Amino acid sequence: MKTLRFVFFVISCLGALGASALKDIAQNSTVDGWARGKYLYSDGRDGYGYNYQMFFLPTLHSGKINGYNISVGIFAAYGPGVPDNVTSHNAIGGSRAPRIGAAPDVFNISNLYVNKSFEESGSKTDARVGQMNIATPFTDKNVDRGIGAMISNQDIEGVKFHISAYDSWITDNIYLAMSDAKPYGIGNDIVFLGVEGDDKRFALKNLGFKLWYGFGEGLFDLAMFGDIRYKIDFENGASLGFLAQIAGMKMNDKPVFFTNGSVLKKFFDEANKDSKTQIAKNRGVFNIQVNLKASGYTSKLGFVQSFAQGYGALLNSKGGFDVGGQLWNGIISGGLMGFGWIGAGGVKDTDLTVVYFTNKYKWQSSGFGIGLDVVYVGGRNRYPYMQKGSDRIRTSGRDRGWVIPSKKGKEPNKDAGYEVGGNRTADSKLFEISPQISYSFTKNFNGSIVYSQMLGDMRLGRTVVTLKYDF
Repeated sequence: MKTLRFVFFVISCLGALGASALKDIAQNSTVDGWARGKYLYSDGRDGYGYNYQMFFLPTLHSGKINGYNISVGIFAAYGPGVPDNVTSHNAIGGSRAPRIGAAPDVFNISNLYVNKSFEESGSKTDARVGQMNIATPFTDKNVDRGIGAMISNQDIEGVKFHISAYDSWITDNIYLAMSDAKPYGIGNDIVFLGVEGDDKRFALKNLGFKLWYGFGEGLFDLAMFGDIRYKIDFENGASLGFLAQIAGMKMNDKPVFFTNGSVLKKFFDEANKDSKTQIAKNRGVFNIQVNLKASGYTSKLGFVQSFAQGYGALLNSKGGFDVGGQLWNGIISGGLMGFGWIGAGGVKDTDLTVVYFTNKYKWQSSGFGIGLDVVYVGGRNRYPYMQKGSDRIRTSGRDRGWVIPSKKGKEPNKDAGYEVGGNRTADSKLFEISPQISYSFTKNFNGSIVYSQMLGDMRLGRTVVTLKYDF
């Protein structure tokens, strides 16, 4: 597997573009990506914090020369995704420009890869080599990155094949959760294979599917993701859809991260030392949903249930799962709830039950939209709490340990009292109610205000104001 290392660049860089002028490359260049600003405010018995978050993710794609083109992406991010015991007093970050420090603040080239299209040879095949986002149902295609190669093929109408391998990589969830100040990656080679059927072009009309396989050297022996969907179209333009999704993961007998990230490197060893955080070897979760679209109105009614020893079956907290809710899957940063593999569901004797019902209506003529999400979360879910709530959990008799075993907070002492440096977990029954308002200023510029209230075992409210522009 280590033969992957930098072979990609030898293949791609020299001579790919020949003697073509830079003008020819630039004439057909395109830009995609997005810019986003958020203000987040959390308050309640179990959490507190407020701050700003700024994202800027443009990617420039050069014009094609002999089937080759180069893509360069910039990622600028400043501010926490979840302000846990944080205030906005220092949000400006210094004069002239923010001084980039520890995670999640970043400003650098995020993507740099060479594409090769084989359309001129009569094949709908694309190859990509270099530093790129990892686009699979196990990951977040916008922020998870790796150095490696990817090939996709669509020679069969309505069916897409995918294969990718990465030598050095990192998921955003892991990096934010560990919050090490220094940059680092993960050296366990990973491979993904996938086949997808498009519900608009596949031979069976309105039937779509996804089937993916993953392998992580020294981490997980098997990761799988399946998705099947079917839609019934009505004459009045409305549609009724059905969706079934499943994910599973089998961990290595002795998992270990090949990395220089100090907290991450000892993650599995520290977890298995504590009886409360023994690593689950087999994890699984499924999602069943019915959805409706009619004249600007969309709704989803779904049920999520886990199986096996835990429910952390993805490298990202959500990945390719289509579920409802605004807050239950993002109480704290780092994807440590939901379906993340090193989060709450990655421990033995955990399970998850979720019922969600989402409603959205948008007036196309005015651009205004309203929505309401209602979610129930239950099970032996080992749910993570913000720092304010973690102190209460420690003394409640329901404590199921630190969410990150290798990043424990300070234990109580008689002189300093109890200082929280991490997040604790507890089996919790929760209800989320999230009303929302949105407005489309233009086709590419949108804004929204979402207020989410958690009730039940956790008492927490969060307001998120978002402005987003898509290039």
